[in-house]
Amino acid sequence: MNCTTEQKRAIDCILAIFETGRVPTATSYSTCTILRDGAGISYGKHQCTDKSGSLDLVVNMYIASAGVHAAELQKYLAYLAKNESTKVDPKGPFPAWLTDLIALLKTAGADPIMQQAQDHVFDANYFNPAMKHVNDIGLTTALGLLVIYDTCIHSGPSRVSTHRAAFPHKSPKNGGDEKEWVKAYLAARRAWLAGSSNPLVRKCVYRQDAILELIKADNWDLRFPFVVRGVKIS
Repeated sequence: MNCTTEQKRAIDCILAIFETGRVPTATSYSTCTILRDGAGISYGKHQCTDKSGSLDLVVNMYIASAGVHAAELQKYLAYLAKNESTKVDPKGPFPAWLTDLIALLKTAGADPIMQQAQDHVFDANYFNPAMKHVNDIGLTTALGLLVIYDTCIHSGPSRVSTHRAAFPHKSPKNGGDEKEWVKAYLAARRAWLAGSSNPLVRKCVYRQDAILELIKADNWDLRFPFVVRGVKIS
């Protein structure tokens, strides 16, 4: 499929609302917090986390690209490699190293090199694999891409194949109807989330419910303006 710049922006906005409750801005690259789901530090526009390893990738790329704060971040690599922030009570108090790292990441988020690192890591590790899945499935709509990219961001690219195996519909590439296939995929993913032993994961069915609202509005091309979870995207 051919994803336009506007469609990718729409998708990024929707996922940002899922993750943070608001449309991303330049300052989104500096957001930094400790999640309650055991993922440790959650950082930046795309909410890369310590536990997933995406935060490590971003910081390492930033250091390799000689960002303004590269030397300062270097001393925290061992903490990230061991996922130390996942072992801290998100309610605090935080150890001094973690407080300092969070403050440094917030400052580094204003550096264009950090912004480029965040975007590059997520394109390489999540968006490009999502596009590969989309082309393998034969999807052609922006909403279809949103569904697959959301899975990649939230559960990893390999999870797409798990959900595909959970329902019998033919993929569009094999002659199936795209809209019916996407609805079946959403139902399979929603059931998987709802059946999780983790109560925080079960709550994430709101993501599929929000996408279903876009389907009800017949906004398969993600045309502006539209509303997601009460937030207007234009």
